[in-house]
Amino acid sequence: MHSFLKYFFPLLFISVILLQGCGKEQKIIPEDKFIQVYVDLLIVSDTTSTDKLSLDSLKTLVFKNHNVTSEEYDATISYYNSQPKRWEEFFDKAIAYAENLKKDDEKQPDVLPEQF
Repeated sequence: MHSFLKYFFPLLFISVILLQGCGKEQKIIPEDKFIQVYVDLLIVSDTTSTDKLSLDSLKTLVFKNHNVTSEEYDATISYYNSQPKRWEEFFDKAIAYAENLKKDDEKQPDVLPEQF
């Protein structure tokens, strides 16, 4: 009996690890969409002075606007954390995207309220 237990627990441990790895594959947000989500989150956090609870609510709204879940976002962050070179490329693209947003915003004429 002791011999059985000697092999049972290590096999059980390995089986659990393997089954976790074979679980539902986490969905990674495509890079173009992830850039938009990430930049929107930066804009929201930089332009809104709120407490943490409100910031979490705004984060949820950004996710809803882009049709992504917090799980997908977290999985995408983990994916990029595992590949530092990809982060570097991502940030270059995110900066370019943000600069284009700024240029587009500057092109928009200021709308002045009508005077009575």
